[in-house]
Amino acid sequence: MVKVPKINASVQEQGTTIYWGDSAKNPKVMGRFGATRQMLPSLDKVSPPMQAAALAAEDRHFYHEAAISPTGIGRAVYNNLTGGDTQGGSTVTQQYVKNAYLEQERTFTRKFKEIFIAVKVNKQNSKDQILLDYLNTIYFGAPVKGNQGAFSVESAARIWFGTTAQKLTIPQAALLASNIKQPGYYTPLGKGQQHTDTLERYNWVLQGMRTMGKISDADVARYQNHLPSVRKSKGSAWQGQNGYILERVRQALLSMKTIDQTKIETGGLRVYTSWDPDLQQKAAAVVKQRLRGMPSDTRVGVVTIDAKTGEVKAAYGGKDFTKRSVDDAYFSTAQVGSSFKPFVLATALKQGISLKTTMDATNPAYINTSGDRVPRSDPSGHAFYNDEGNTNKVVNLVDATADSLNTVYVPLGFKAHWQNVLQVAEDAGLPKAALQRGHPGEGGFFLGQSDMRPLDLAGGYATLANDGTYIVPHSIRRVEDSKHKMLAEPSKSGKQVIPSEVIKDVQFAMQAVVKRGTGKNAQLANREVAGKTGTTNDNYAAWFSGFTPPTTGSKPKQYVTTVGMWRYVDQVTKGKHKHAGYYKKLQNVGGYGHINGGDLPARIWHDYMTQALDGTTTGSFPPPAYVGENKMFATPSPTATTPTPSPTPTCQEGQIPQLDHCKPSKTQDPTDPRGCIKHPNRPQCHSTGPTSPTPTGTCKPWDLNCSSPTPGSGGGGGGRNETQGRAARPFRE
Repeated sequence: MVKVPKINASVQEQGTTIYWGDSAKNPKVMGRFGATRQMLPSLDKVSPPMQAAALAAEDRHFYHEAAISPTGIGRAVYNNLTGGDTQGGSTVTQQYVKNAYLEQERTFTRKFKEIFIAVKVNKQNSKDQILLDYLNTIYFGAPVKGNQGAFSVESAARIWFGTTAQKLTIPQAALLASNIKQPGYYTPLGKGQQHTDTLERYNWVLQGMRTMGKISDADVARYQNHLPSVRKSKGSAWQGQNGYILERVRQALLSMKTIDQTKIETGGLRVYTSWDPDLQQKAAAVVKQRLRGMPSDTRVGVVTIDAKTGEVKAAYGGKDFTKRSVDDAYFSTAQVGSSFKPFVLATALKQGISLKTTMDATNPAYINTSGDRVPRSDPSGHAFYNDEGNTNKVVNLVDATADSLNTVYVPLGFKAHWQNVLQVAEDAGLPKAALQRGHPGEGGFFLGQSDMRPLDLAGGYATLANDGTYIVPHSIRRVEDSKHKMLAEPSKSGKQVIPSEVIKDVQFAMQAVVKRGTGKNAQLANREVAGKTGTTNDNYAAWFSGFTPPTTGSKPKQYVTTVGMWRYVDQVTKGKHKHAGYYKKLQNVGGYGHINGGDLPARIWHDYMTQALDGTTTGSFPPPAYVGENKMFATPSPTATTPTPSPTPTCQEGQIPQLDHCKPSKTQDPTDPRGCIKHPNRPQCHSTGPTSPTPTGTCKPWDLNCSSPTPGSGGGGGGRNETQGRAARPFRE
């Protein structure tokens, strides 16, 4: 007696489907992992034309006959004895049994098992259920040779036509049903005899549908000899930006305890993400436009996080995953430079050092680990420089942040104690391992010696934007199994890690960066912006990170975006010219003498966020709280004088003597050091950001546009010379 065996495991395998996050009700499919089979729960998920076409092609008497066809069995026996096709005349039930329960060998034994099991399956299940199971397990192939084929009607609808089984039309259904006999052969893309065979088979299925009474004579007249269009692309779903996102999702799934690679490939998971296709496209378009004229080894990583939810909305990691799979948003790292200073400031504020605290900003500074200036000859001191040379001034912490003054931030970090800075940065979401690589305890730690991914820095800045509340950045909203049972859902709760009153002061200082400091190129028309530039020694990397206040409305969002840029030559592992990967300087490229965080990164941020926030209204940042005490550290040491200068290098074309610490060349026009008269279209000769607002007449304590007579007063220091237009490097060699 033949028993009904268990269904083959391979037949039950379903791939994982990844959905975009732009629509909660009708999410669009981003891509898939694993088996190209999606199981449908009921027959009403298959269009009536598709049901009829399958039966017209394979078993026109399905609903009116038993599980087996006696004439078909006789033909199969004869064919087996003569070496012919063993499958001729099999009913839909028999075909389902063969696929779902049996091995595929061509023997009498298998054929008779098929017959007996088919009879039992027919008794145990309704005809509708058998037809559904059949359509869920049949192989349809693909319309383009070499592409991955479909193992179910739902997958076939997607691969062949970019639709669902429920929406398949009469001609689409007839073409798919034609391929059950010989998967992938009957395609409109075929040539010569293949095209003739496709048209003949397709018309035959249409005639069968009419014979069964499922379509009319008018339908046949309308569709016969007119094959439907199919998806012609040989491209992979991993091309362009999609590949980076799919790989990020896969890695996120693997980090979950209940999910492994086998479950991803065969478990039929449904993964609902936060990725926004519109923001993704905008980020990629802006980077592409801004990188024109730059060397091909220029790398850019962009990450946007909604600070209110912790959801990653977009990330640019490269031009095309299929051509270069290194993800510069989620994988590559570079020193963050002065982008780290807001975390130093937050620590100082927590330790009771007010924004109005005044410090000596003169340059150079010899500073010991107590944060005190010492004579140059003192072995406990280490030299630190500002990018603009000797400022000869005393500043408050708002000015020091706006101008990214290293000679203030190194002693500030030591006075706040490096252990506290390390803890605040880690609490805000910056990775501990990366922070440790920045050598805590050294002065350079406070200036961004740590190398991080754009994702890491964006996560930390999201905490600064979200009133000091840290939410783990994530891009997966929920994971369901094939039966829609919830498997995983990330925690959306946040933890207050920095007092909100401290954050108000940090945000206030960061607004000064964009209003009148190193980040002016990031200004957005009619919107407040808080941000920070970062540039590393010798311009090996440049950064800008920033955010606006939350949007108004019932569902406020707050985009925090980090833009990182560097040059990196990938390693070559084969051939005569193999070499290790290495970084190159962002100097004398793209029309720039050198690129700082306030240059291209800030411009990319400006262009991208202008588009991202289009159609929204953003509110205002709260006024500063002015926590802590007004310390008076501004007592310059009389011996901390400028050392004997080393020989000054000659300026290269496009460099400016005052900014680049070089002497004019003999061919350089002293009246036009930037070369703007000769080359007016150079990036350094114009600014794309909005012009600075006109100073107001009445000053409020939080008004960044105001001038106030005394350094340290409510406006953040007035009567100042024009601030530098670029980020300070950690230290100058």
